[in-house]
Amino acid sequence: MRNPHAGQPFTTPDEEIAAALADVSIPTLMLSLVHMSGDPQLIRGDLRPAGLFLNEVQGFMSEEDKAAVRKLALEIIADYRDRGCPEPEPVSAELLHEMMQWLVCEPVPQEYVPMLLEEMELDGRDARASPMLAQAARDEFPVVVIGCGESGLLAGIRLKEAGIPFTIIEKNAGVGGTWWQNTYPGARVDVGNHFYCYSFEPTDGYVNSNWPRLGGSKWPRPGKAGVAVPIE
Repeated sequence: MRNPHAGQPFTTPDEEIAAALADVSIPTLMLSLVHMSGDPQLIRGDLRPAGLFLNEVQGFMSEEDKAAVRKLALEIIADYRDRGCPEPEPVSAELLHEMMQWLVCEPVPQEYVPMLLEEMELDGRDARASPMLAQAARDEFPVVVIGCGESGLLAGIRLKEAGIPFTIIEKNAGVGGTWWQNTYPGARVDVGNHFYCYSFEPTDGYVNSNWPRLGGSKWPRPGKAGVAVPIE
């Protein structure tokens, strides 16, 4: 289930791109530039984070280094746009491992590489897809999913893809599970709310990047793929 924005062309002018680059994580941006340009040398020079720190998304890079990366990024992104936005080649397992270690500034066990390749689905192949069974076999294998929180929703999506009949049982009046039941008045979470989207159903429809409260009435709304997504 690939991100629907993958491979989509854009015509954003330089000024808007430059403005957007003023509000991004520079280490993350550099990894995106490696993928977009196909040039691993971008992370083999002096421009690099000092370390990985909780809630410090810039890796304590200097203002001079961040400005240098933004300038480079504008050139690479504008060139990519002007070439018609050809979909970048998938990153190899070896390069991805190098990118991971560059970002966290320490060794990363090799065992995490296949998981991340599977999550990003850069080659357009769903590694978790199951072969379609014969209709008779599917009809004889009905499934009951207990609970319609994030996991229950995802189970339903996968079962629907496989053509297997299923029923989701939820005790509450709406979907969301714990998110439907609980409220945290006056609280905010410590990560941007877009992290709570499914990777295959991203949304940029938030009023801001964090929630003033979490609660059932605020959480699920069917997305365009029939997926409940958080709303502001």
